[in-house]
Amino acid sequence: MRIYTLLLVIFFASDYYAQFWIQKSSMGGPGRHRATGCATSHRGYLGLGHVNGTGQDISYKDWWEYDPASDTWTQRADFPVSTHGAVAFVVDNCPVVGGGSALSTQFYKFSPAQNIWTPIANCILPNPGDSQGFAVNNEGFVYQANQLAKYNPNTDSWSICATAPMSFGQWTCSFVIEGSGFIKGGTQLWEYKPLHDQWIQRASFPGLSTGGSSGFAIQQRGYVTSGYVGGLSLVTDQVWSFHPASNSWTQEIEFPGTKRRFPVAFAIHDRGYIGTGTNGINFNDFWQFNPTDNTIGLISNQLAVKAYPNPVVNQLQIQCMGIWSQDIEISIFDLNGRLYLKDQLLFLQQSIDVSHLNPGKYILKIGNDHQIIYEEKIIKK
Repeated sequence: MRIYTLLLVIFFASDYYAQFWIQKSSMGGPGRHRATGCATSHRGYLGLGHVNGTGQDISYKDWWEYDPASDTWTQRADFPVSTHGAVAFVVDNCPVVGGGSALSTQFYKFSPAQNIWTPIANCILPNPGDSQGFAVNNEGFVYQANQLAKYNPNTDSWSICATAPMSFGQWTCSFVIEGSGFIKGGTQLWEYKPLHDQWIQRASFPGLSTGGSSGFAIQQRGYVTSGYVGGLSLVTDQVWSFHPASNSWTQEIEFPGTKRRFPVAFAIHDRGYIGTGTNGINFNDFWQFNPTDNTIGLISNQLAVKAYPNPVVNQLQIQCMGIWSQDIEISIFDLNGRLYLKDQLLFLQQSIDVSHLNPGKYILKIGNDHQIIYEEKIIKK
């Protein structure tokens, strides 16, 4: 039974990525970066962007619709101009796209039902681009430097919101949680509350990416993925989630595709999606991120477990509530399934010495021969 347990744990470790990340059908068009994307209630949209690796700058205007139910792409009507770095948001369940390299203040609304692009009122910001727009309560938001503009689809008009406390610059990302827009610029994270027209600084971003990331939100958590580190040549596969309630960041399982900058990301039905981007090579692959429908982190009805701090330096605290048998063990493995530590679970509050572990990522498991009742990725600093 002990051998069975070890094999089971190794299986979980090797399958760890698959429970979070699934590669989906590639976008129908060619690889690109600084593309534009967004999601309506049931469909994702991705297109535009450019390639410039040969010295020749080629921008695209193709527009693709993704159906997550069938994992298929359908090409829709081209955007009115070829452009890259355009901004997008969704109002009236329709994508709105504008700004970027080929447009200054012009924005267009796409009707999925009619498959047409229609111009809307010009944005009051001079040339928004290379940032992620967002929508809250069916109003669109676009930012440039420290200015934030709001679009009202009912009146087809724009208005200026409260000035942001920082200049966000280019190649930022954003996500929306519970009626607030969150914008990451460099290592800073700011929350904008449209109801009060108010900015609030939140916990600084602890990850490697300094720009060129993309963001999305799933079940009251915002996610920031990929991007460049300090300059365009170094890119990362890190994924971080932000928890507004605790004002804290957690490092998630990294993106398993090729590291990149300038991907497109959005969420549909509690699933995150990321695709395109570049590391010098332009990609058209497409991936689904699924933190909610998997077996990792299951808590049994008899035992609730909390492990902290994470990241950890020397002592990992295991806090338990409930009833358990005497054969419950605490184990720590690396991502390849190699066992580094095993201890008996004896107390409601137990300290595990991890000072001897090398810095890196590990998997904490608590269980016995019959069941893994708790599992979590930990980071040793």
